[in-house]
Amino acid sequence: MTKPSPPDANLRGCAARPAAIAETLPADAKRKLAAFEALIRKWNPYCRLVSKGDVRRLRERHILDSLALLPCWQGRLVDLGTGAGLPGVPLAIARPDAPVTLVERSERKSRFLRQAIIDLKLGNVELVVADAASYPAERLFDTATARALAPPPKAWSLMRRFLTANGAGLLQSREPLAGTDLDGGEIADSVCVGRESWIAIVRRVG
Repeated sequence: MTKPSPPDANLRGCAARPAAIAETLPADAKRKLAAFEALIRKWNPYCRLVSKGDVRRLRERHILDSLALLPCWQGRLVDLGTGAGLPGVPLAIARPDAPVTLVERSERKSRFLRQAIIDLKLGNVELVVADAASYPAERLFDTATARALAPPPKAWSLMRRFLTANGAGLLQSREPLAGTDLDGGEIADSVCVGRESWIAIVRRVG
């Protein structure tokens, strides 16, 4: 198992990574990301997509934080409990040829997501209105995310059944997850992507 870097190691460089990823995207992707931010602001008073405090820092707190997962994502992606489409929509915008499935149980948030998919012309995105805990894993995915669905151990327990044998779950946290008990999973790598921002790449075992 790869040991994570200490929290203070190369922090400045880590913090720049998501912004650097965003800068490398083509102009159309940047335009769609800006349009997605505008949609969240427009719909937020009605759908409670993000907290009021986060509206002011939407790009840093949510869009860039979602894009931090881009280098870790391979193949087909399922985003469980996607909420406002985070991280699934920014990732789908950044990689328009890769299939992304969003799973969200809230009808209100699902209405927003349907409109976002239409307005942004996201042909690679499928929306499933269902509870992640009860949604049957009829299809398997190469990568799974669950950014704000539950604490990491619970999120992993929900996502692992959706993964292929070689698939990976991406868990975001404020501190390294080394030593965390992940039933049926092993942390293959842990990456610092910003101040108090870590990504654990978890693979199935057994």
